[in-house]
Amino acid sequence: MAENNKEFLSVKNLEVIYTQAKKIVHAVNGVSFDLPKGSTFGLVGETGAGKTTIAKAILGILPVPPAKVQSGEIFLEGEDLLKKPEEEMLNVRGGKIAMIFQDPMTALNPLMTVGDQILEVLLLHNNYDKQEGMKKAGEMLETVGIPAERYGEYPHQFSGGMKQRVVIAMALACDPELLLADEPTTALDVTIQAQVLDLINDLKVKFGTSMLLITHDLGVIAQTCDNVAVIYAGQIVEMGTKEDIFDHPTHPYTNGLFDSLPNMTSAGEMLKPITGMPPDPTNLPSGCSFSPRCPYATDACRSGDVPMKEIAPGHFCACHVKGGK
Repeated sequence: MAENNKEFLSVKNLEVIYTQAKKIVHAVNGVSFDLPKGSTFGLVGETGAGKTTIAKAILGILPVPPAKVQSGEIFLEGEDLLKKPEEEMLNVRGGKIAMIFQDPMTALNPLMTVGDQILEVLLLHNNYDKQEGMKKAGEMLETVGIPAERYGEYPHQFSGGMKQRVVIAMALACDPELLLADEPTTALDVTIQAQVLDLINDLKVKFGTSMLLITHDLGVIAQTCDNVAVIYAGQIVEMGTKEDIFDHPTHPYTNGLFDSLPNMTSAGEMLKPITGMPPDPTNLPSGCSFSPRCPYATDACRSGDVPMKEIAPGHFCACHVKGGK
């Protein structure tokens, strides 16, 4: 299968479970997507949909146990990462793939200076001596808009936005080919969020990096992504270009996400929240996982598989009612 893979990153039928207190949590259920070189692919959905688990599976940092990759393949430039031994994955992490974690407060070590934390990444994945590494770490701080003179300061001396910039500098220090950005702006206010997104976009172009962006914010998707997959209960329910998803949303869940957003042109109108709650991942419903909350659900939706269908060139949807014949 790898020899036919022409995409930079290709995830095929990925299934991940967690075992907790003798219960099986079905976190990711048959996810497949391709990410072309140099593009940004967005995973959008509610908290608990399995987005971060997908990213951790790609990076090979799932906590085993309780996590287990049940099946699937993850190709990076034609090589299946799931078949690589841990010794090889150590070189892949940081060198080829890096991750921006969603909470800089927990991603940074409070007992190390920010400069030394970037230096640690550089020395682990490059042949720098310490002086060369310190110089490069200072340059990375400058790249993300932090004066190199702050190399010797600790995380508590930085604001939330500045901490996120340090995390970005750490992720990009070794010029990775793939950047996994997990909710990189969640903890930031709107003004700083916009600055960080602009910074990520600029650095992505500067370093020629491909990016997988994880978020629940459709505004972030609109500003950043080329292609989008909408995730619900560990499955992709709709996938296409950003224009497909924003201009022609098809799946009832995708439409529910848009209907839940305030509309600046419809002052005074009530929002239309999605009724109900996401399903229990230890006991997913039969058929379409969204059927208990869907106003269009039929008996066919509640039993059997609901395959992805191509409803327009490059636009896919998993829905019996809205997805066409």
